Amino acid sequence: MKKTKNTLKKSLSFLLAIMLLAGTMLLTACRSEPLVIKDSDTYIVVKTTQEAIGGKDDMLLIDYMQQLKEKGELEFSVSDGMITSINGIENPADYSSCWMLYTSDEENSNAAWGVAEYEGKEYGSAISGAETLKIKPDQLYIWVFKSFS
Repeated sequence: MKKTKNTLKKSLSFLLAIMLLAGTMLLTACRSEPLVIKDSDTYIVVKTTQEAIGGKDDMLLIDYMQQLKEKGELEFSVSDGMITSINGIENPADYSSCWMLYTSDEENSNAAWGVAEYEGKEYGSAISGAETLKIKPDQLYIWVFKSFS
């Protein structure tokens, strides 16, 4: 009886260890890339995915950013329809520097207005701001703090 009990305990311990290992591997495999990448303090890349957008085809960038803010992935403030700070870096009062938006969404960008480079590719300036720009899945929205002085 004692031998059977010890064998059962060892078997259950082994089974539990296997289940913990499998669970850890599953969680690791399910983790996706971050939706906000801080390339530097002044270069923030926001990624979109179908899952993160929730299947909506009319979500505005500002609403998406608000979701990321609520999850603690991004910090920003808005004034008069303009992004005035991201992750603690604020536009100065004289606007000698400010946050500029670029995107991989070619339908909503214009390279003639300026470009930003990310991972060896150039992305055009967004044709509208965060409060009116409808986002699409699998696109990049890149915030760059640019100086104009």
